[in-house]
Amino acid sequence: MIVVDKYIGKLIGNTGNPNDLKIALENSFSAKRGEFVKIKHRESEEDGDTYVLGRIVSISRSNILYNSNMGEGLSSLEILPGAQVTGETLFGTIELVGYRDNYGQIKIPRRPLNPGEKVYGVDYEFLSKFYKFDENTSINIGNLIGYDKGSNIVPVYLDVNKLVTEHLAVLAMTGSGKSYTVGRIIERLVAEMNGTVVVFDVHGEYGKAFEKGEIHFNNNLDFIEDEREKRSIQRIQENLIEMQNAGGGIKVYTPQIDSFDYKYSGKNHHLALQFDRFDMDDLSSILPGLTEAQERVLDVAIRYWKAKYNHPPRDIQDLTYLLSDEQGLEELKNWDNLTEGEAKALNNRSAAVASMKLTRVINEAKSFYTRAIGEPTDIYDMIGEKGNSVGRLVIIDLQGLSDDAKQIITALISSEIMRAASDKKRQIRPCFLVYEEGHNFAPAGIPSISKKIIKKIAAEGRKFGVGFAIISQRPSKLDPDVTSQCNTIITMRLKNPDDQRFIAKTSDMFSSSDIEELPSLSTGEALINGRSIPAPLLVKVGTKALIHGGESPEVIKEWGVFNG
Repeated sequence: MIVVDKYIGKLIGNTGNPNDLKIALENSFSAKRGEFVKIKHRESEEDGDTYVLGRIVSISRSNILYNSNMGEGLSSLEILPGAQVTGETLFGTIELVGYRDNYGQIKIPRRPLNPGEKVYGVDYEFLSKFYKFDENTSINIGNLIGYDKGSNIVPVYLDVNKLVTEHLAVLAMTGSGKSYTVGRIIERLVAEMNGTVVVFDVHGEYGKAFEKGEIHFNNNLDFIEDEREKRSIQRIQENLIEMQNAGGGIKVYTPQIDSFDYKYSGKNHHLALQFDRFDMDDLSSILPGLTEAQERVLDVAIRYWKAKYNHPPRDIQDLTYLLSDEQGLEELKNWDNLTEGEAKALNNRSAAVASMKLTRVINEAKSFYTRAIGEPTDIYDMIGEKGNSVGRLVIIDLQGLSDDAKQIITALISSEIMRAASDKKRQIRPCFLVYEEGHNFAPAGIPSISKKIIKKIAAEGRKFGVGFAIISQRPSKLDPDVTSQCNTIITMRLKNPDDQRFIAKTSDMFSSSDIEELPSLSTGEALINGRSIPAPLLVKVGTKALIHGGESPEVIKEWGVFNG
């Protein structure tokens, strides 16, 4: 059977701008916004004819018989007996994706296309050949919008090496599906690529997949038309169970708070982080508002603490004792390794204030090592040592903690991961860190406890196998130094003009038509740009294998009915 290409219309006007090609549409049902088209082209005399791929970015429809000066207008106009016109005019705007040259590279034509050239629709076969995804080194994020139903499904893949090591930004307003999209990505990185992913779960959304200490799968797969997608989800679920039995799978770490033990039926790991990993620069952001004298007292206490207990791990309660107890303060005053200025600064008032602020941080975070814990958190056990062959999804559940506590824990774990990754003697597995609410962890223009380490990972993480995803509903509030290092950007619905301008300014990956597309995206639809994908694509994100939180409650159902 010979398949005839769907005729859409003809190129008209000036064809010299590949981002603004005009097409006269055949009729009102010829094409839809977002649809892909192909146009015959010859780049040089020596080359044969090829097809250039383009995407319809806008469609305009007008009728001269219906305008503001004609009331309700006319349905048709008879210009001669028996000759009627409808007044209908339909135009589309095409943005070129490019053509594949003899070396397989996607290129934008340097020679203008021919005005009057016919424009045709494209099918699954054409798109599949054009977008040469390597399924062995890539993960499926979803399907092309417009090609996501029936037999014409075109799956879209992201290159894992470029996605993980060159950083990812997921930007969208609340309710657009950004966390769900990230969930789709990370479960595939773990279960299909045997990777290590660490999620700083600020709202407890990802932790829902392991509530009561058991993996909770999405079993509602009947609506999925694509049998390949169903098989993929089932395979992911099976792999996660096998990984769990092998000591990987899903591992949850929480602060030392009883409510977390209840949530995970005691199958969570308590965080016991070593406070002495922080340097004084870190401490100044953790404990803001300290006077110079108070900083000196704290610096002396930490140095003495490290000298007295010179074999880590060090109990943080020993540090608070030095600052809060008279006998402990006396120990500091009698230390022979003090400068004259430090000796003068060691007074009860300065020590008391420093102790109070330190104690507040300890009590809020409830994640620091004490002897009562037994052993400190082992970053090699959490992430997996280099050579370990078991993938894992590590969830750091921070739900309910203060913003400062969340940042302290995130900063310290991120620092520990970078330290272990760069250790030449003993390294961890390559890993991918996920920062939800990224505008709080790496804000623009203001300091934060965690921003310094995130910027360091952005600049240096690649060479040590540490990448990250930063997720935010307010892109304009993110530090531009961080987002500029993200070489893959997934953007979902964004209506705020400041956020749209920020994206356009931060990345040269977006065209003006891409930015115009953002407010009209539906939940679960995404525009993906960057090095992990061959060209900018509009994608309908696929189904998750795991249960995911974050959905708004059905309040009417929750309220119920009052029966008196």
